[in-house]
Amino acid sequence: MKKLIPCLVVLLSASFLEGEDIQVKPKSKKITELKYSGRIQGQWDGLESDGTTEDRNHFYFRRLFLGGHAKMGKNWGGDIVLDFAASPNTEGDGKADQVFIEGASIWYKSEKGYRVDVGQKKVPFGLEETTSSAKMKTIERSAVNRQFAETLKFNARHTGLFASGSLGESGLSASAAVVNSGQNHNSKDSGLNDGYYGYDSNEFSYFGRISFENEVDDLSYLFGVDAGVQQNEATKADESTAWNIFTRIEKGGFEFEAEYMSGTIDTPAGDHDHAGYSLQGCYSIESDDTGDWELVYRYSTVKAKGDQDLVSAKEIIRRTNFTKDSDGGSWELVDEFDQHYIGINYLFDGHDIKLMLGYEMNELKDTEENGGSQDIDGFRARLQFLF
Repeated sequence: MKKLIPCLVVLLSASFLEGEDIQVKPKSKKITELKYSGRIQGQWDGLESDGTTEDRNHFYFRRLFLGGHAKMGKNWGGDIVLDFAASPNTEGDGKADQVFIEGASIWYKSEKGYRVDVGQKKVPFGLEETTSSAKMKTIERSAVNRQFAETLKFNARHTGLFASGSLGESGLSASAAVVNSGQNHNSKDSGLNDGYYGYDSNEFSYFGRISFENEVDDLSYLFGVDAGVQQNEATKADESTAWNIFTRIEKGGFEFEAEYMSGTIDTPAGDHDHAGYSLQGCYSIESDDTGDWELVYRYSTVKAKGDQDLVSAKEIIRRTNFTKDSDGGSWELVDEFDQHYIGINYLFDGHDIKLMLGYEMNELKDTEENGGSQDIDGFRARLQFLF
């Protein structure tokens, strides 16, 4: 890490000094296109709890991406994106210098648009999860999304083989992935964990998506369904199976998104069921002279069926401090979780320069261990710059 940062600084400096006859060229003379990209997201979180959980009041970098992208001819290419802000949230653990591989793949794209990738990418599961954080309307992803991505380690980034493409001109498209069962398995650092059920490091997992997208006048719509099977650690569970349905509808300045996720984990003690959904509405106000505004509301809920403490409030409410309550119980795992989000975004220049402010209301429900509910609410703010 200490050697990598100076190298990247030199690379960027050389690019900006091209006017002084300093040029950056690829090593291979067969490369036909070479570019780099970056994403800077500075964020502040101010979260308060009605229990004994310590309040959060903190500035930090949510994402610091730096990427390189190359093409060789019309069909072959490669991408690699590093995240310098992905070290663990806990402080004082000596892991602040870790760099996470956000994505990396070698790809081939046919003349008809079919594409195959070998590397680490997001598997086709979850509309919000597979939407870039640069284009999201909310600061953080929904409760149900984070339960499946962070607690179950089911979707998000895996390493393996990916394929996608449109099915003619019908509006149908399909994606599939055969990947390592462990999330981020090929680039896993010590700050990542294996989720609630672990994974089998010598078995593959399988994901697929089929969707339909069309536009009629000023109305555009998207419908799709995802499914996946993941192999877990034998002592914790045999396998996880899940499915997801989603839609996005846009008309004029209004956009509506909805998705539902359901999963069953086959454990030695019996099935564990997880389910939830999110509903999101956004109204955009465009301006010719100044930046654009976005008004956003989202509701999301997730529940472990059978009143089991399987919903991880700690993973869902990002960067929240958790302590024991007055009776000694923990609110990190609960039965049910409800979340409301109200936000306003100002786009100075599209998504390239964007300011986001959101108020998050989280209700934790735990009928067995803690016998009630707890609220953790507060503001988040983010400034984004893309290049």
